[in-house]
Amino acid sequence: MNRLGAVLRVAASTASVEEKALPQEEFERAHRVASGQIGAEDLDWLSKGFAAFLANGGALPLERCLRLPWKEGALRRACRDYWLRRAWKLLEEDLSPWRRSEVLATTVRAFSSRQWARWRSLQVPPSDATELEMALFQAFRACERVPATGMQIHNIAHHRRHS
Repeated sequence: MNRLGAVLRVAASTASVEEKALPQEEFERAHRVASGQIGAEDLDWLSKGFAAFLANGGALPLERCLRLPWKEGALRRACRDYWLRRAWKLLEEDLSPWRRSEVLATTVRAFSSRQWARWRSLQVPPSDATELEMALFQAFRACERVPATGMQIHNIAHHRRHS
């Protein structure tokens, strides 16, 4: 019964975190942790995820306990969307959110037909690539189906569901 109580407590605390956070946010959190930029909330997220993993004797995959995508397609899309959001944030701040999305969509289409055609076999972007080109390079490497309309980009930038 003691073990069951621990599992229920962890499940309840994990559920409250799950209600507040979107999977994309968890993926961004994982990127921060991986790059060594761990904040108090990130440490709390890791602690709760590992507690859930251990409380279940390792029966649940750690990715699930941390609310990270684990299927290959979902992981690729999450990675692609992460880099598209990074690219979106790199655009001029004085643009409206919708205009930023439109500009990025145009940039994605241009990148797809120009740079990506030449860079697709590279493991890393060329050293002279801009920060925006580096983000798009990573998005295309993650998933070659990169959304190229203003609406799709806007939905990704604002963590909305999209197809």
